[in-house]
Amino acid sequence: MKKATALVSIVCLIAIAVLSARFFFSEADFAMTNPSWNGLYALSSEVGARPLYSLSSLSDKGGVDTLLIIGPANNYNYDESLQVSSFLSRGGTVVVMDDFGASNSMLHAISSPISINSVPLCQHENYYVNMTFPIISDISQTPFTRNVSSLVLNHPAALDVTGDARVIASTSRYAWLDLNHDSMLDDGERMGVYPVAASCDYGNGKLLVFSDADIFINSMLGKGDNRALLKQLLAGSVWVDVSHGHGMTPLGSIYYMLRHDLAAQLVAVAITIAFTLAVALKGQIGRVIKRLANNKSINGPKNGLYGDKHGYRNK
Repeated sequence: MKKATALVSIVCLIAIAVLSARFFFSEADFAMTNPSWNGLYALSSEVGARPLYSLSSLSDKGGVDTLLIIGPANNYNYDESLQVSSFLSRGGTVVVMDDFGASNSMLHAISSPISINSVPLCQHENYYVNMTFPIISDISQTPFTRNVSSLVLNHPAALDVTGDARVIASTSRYAWLDLNHDSMLDDGERMGVYPVAASCDYGNGKLLVFSDADIFINSMLGKGDNRALLKQLLAGSVWVDVSHGHGMTPLGSIYYMLRHDLAAQLVAVAITIAFTLAVALKGQIGRVIKRLANNKSINGPKNGLYGDKHGYRNK
């Protein structure tokens, strides 16, 4: 009997673990709970990043806080762009990483001098794996790039930089925009130097734009000085916008809430203590309930010849 109970318990624990993993981990690109090559699990764990479910939640944030916009799948509307603009004006730092250009809807709305040119970028000679993984070594010295001598990109685009924005990193002179997406230099495509990272002051804050959404995913974070760059970009509370295509798993949302919300932590502790006490004292509680039930049956009113059922009252 004990062996059967133990076997059932083990099977139940395995089933619970499998279901928990299914509702916690994600396979989506840029998901904070995705531990695979294309996720952001390493980033979120290393820097204590939090998911931001709506840009309206930025209204009470700013100062030294950081907002990461990574590979957005959907465009930003005017109200969302206004929230980003206000966050920047209050002193926040916004780091945009995008190669498909969905963030341009927000960048244009806030009159950013930096935007994404979503044509794929290749680089000859200095690359990792192949020419769609350029190694960037032309890096300006800024507070964000101390001890950063090379960055490894993954299918990046290029940036359009105007006004008083500052180029932080550029390709070598052997790069080109791959207009027909064949990863080869063809007629009509010319080699040149293209910016891949730039920054500008915005109100009291700082806007930084990178033309590669993959620079900080799990498989790229350890390449070149990508990790060193990440650590120097961030300040204050770090938020990742998950409201534009990547979302969060159910258990992932609970995990991040418990990780950062003191009220949620206290509630969880109270529930755990109550459950533990209930399990530990279940025998005593059962006996008390049984005793109360027995006392009620002994002392309660009886039906019979002189009972209330017949309308008489005992004397």
